[in-house]
Amino acid sequence: MTGTRPDGARRRRLPLVLILLAAAFPFTGDAAAADQDLGPAPAFTLESTAGDRLTLAAALERGPVIVDFWATWCGPCKQSLPELQQLHERYAARGLTIMAVSTDEPRNRPKIGSTARSLGLTFPVLIDADKRAAQLYRVESIPMMFLIDREGRIRALHRGYRRGDIEILEQELLPLLDAPAETPAEPPK
Repeated sequence: MTGTRPDGARRRRLPLVLILLAAAFPFTGDAAAADQDLGPAPAFTLESTAGDRLTLAAALERGPVIVDFWATWCGPCKQSLPELQQLHERYAARGLTIMAVSTDEPRNRPKIGSTARSLGLTFPVLIDADKRAAQLYRVESIPMMFLIDREGRIRALHRGYRRGDIEILEQELLPLLDAPAETPAEPPK
């Protein structure tokens, strides 16, 4: 019998295939973001295109934060940023802050502000001049988006951009918008 396998061998491999698929495609949606914890978000302070120094800590005081690493030359970034602007318009009043962190090289820095204006961005656009924030977040490719809850925990990570990604991000965001901040437990008396 060359080229065929007994049915038993095929059945033994099916559970392994299902486990590998589950690991390769993590859960998304409401429950996933609320339950998923990818660890603490590294703190950063960066200068905005407006010249202000902004911190992640200050943004988290308002509510959840989406940190999006991007560059002016990145086509997928230019597709995702206007969709992030829509999320900003929809949820800023409920505490959402979006911080677009440019990873552009020095020669492209003059283009950052004009690119943000041409895309209609009204949320903070930050400049990672020394690439320290990108290193802290282990940015391997762009766009790369991190959804951070108000306690500073990374709840979702999106690498790259495909149509429909922002809708998934929105579903991950919704349970975090109105979630109360955790209060420290009282010490025993």
